Amino acid sequence: MQTGDIKFYRSKTVTDTAENGGHMDISREVVSGVKFNLFPRVTAFERTNGKTRLRKAYIANRAAGAEPAFDAAVALTVPSAGGDRFYIKAALNHAETEGELTAEGWTGGGRLYADITAGDASVQVLFEHSDYAVPAGALLMVKADSGGMFTARITGADWTGNVALIGLASQAPDNFAASETYAGVCVELGNLEAKAENVSAVSSGGTFSADGIIVSNRGAAEDEWTVTFVSSSAFSVSGAQAGSLPSGSITANYQAMNTAAGDFYFAVPHQSWGGSWQAGDRLTFSTRAAAKGFWLKEIVPAETEREADNFIRLDWITD
Repeated sequence: MQTGDIKFYRSKTVTDTAENGGHMDISREVVSGVKFNLFPRVTAFERTNGKTRLRKAYIANRAAGAEPAFDAAVALTVPSAGGDRFYIKAALNHAETEGELTAEGWTGGGRLYADITAGDASVQVLFEHSDYAVPAGALLMVKADSGGMFTARITGADWTGNVALIGLASQAPDNFAASETYAGVCVELGNLEAKAENVSAVSSGGTFSADGIIVSNRGAAEDEWTVTFVSSSAFSVSGAQAGSLPSGSITANYQAMNTAAGDFYFAVPHQSWGGSWQAGDRLTFSTRAAAKGFWLKEIVPAETEREADNFIRLDWITD
């Protein structure tokens, strides 16, 4: 797996309504350095009157085949260059929309408030507000502009204004200058891994080898699939999200292309089928995308000044 195999994508629904979010849109990559490809421009009216806006994004493993990316985590390290501020939290699932979000758990990052000396077991971080969650047990990412980086588990945090003194379960490995170093609380998302699961056959005589379902990182989508037999050999295929796919037969290999991703949703070799299937029999299973979702929240306080070159920085790690 290469660094370039990790990509970011938007959600299918992008609005300022309760329906905002939902499943990943594999055709809408979020490209680093491109303005307004996740959040829109803040208008003069919004700067004057204030605005809170949320967007859902996904980190995806696009490595060939089904090689997992283990223990993925994303951190909002460099805060906004403007008067607005940003927060991050993990999505509960792919279907989650803005209307289903709770108020808890929003975290973020900021610049170091004091230099770190190798061996330190605490760091001071200047956040843009004192309402960022810094929970014990969370993973803190510390990263310098010059390239140095380390992570450590948080043991606790004490606030003085917008500065959090964050205790660490392990010591800092090197010196870090406050002038060029940022720290962010990680959103830990788990493994980015395509897989098929929950295979169930409804048939009196047909059999199926669950291990026969082949998925790939690039093509697998978060979906629930139903294979319905229309004869003793022919079947139709539909997904709760993808809709109807081409029909198939147990006498031939089946492969369903995800055209937006340029790879197949899943494939089933003909050897996976056995026994005697009949019209009306069904096979159901789930596929999981090699991607996990997270939310970003932008708060624009009223009377915020215009910032032409505003940006934030997301950093990520996998094992």
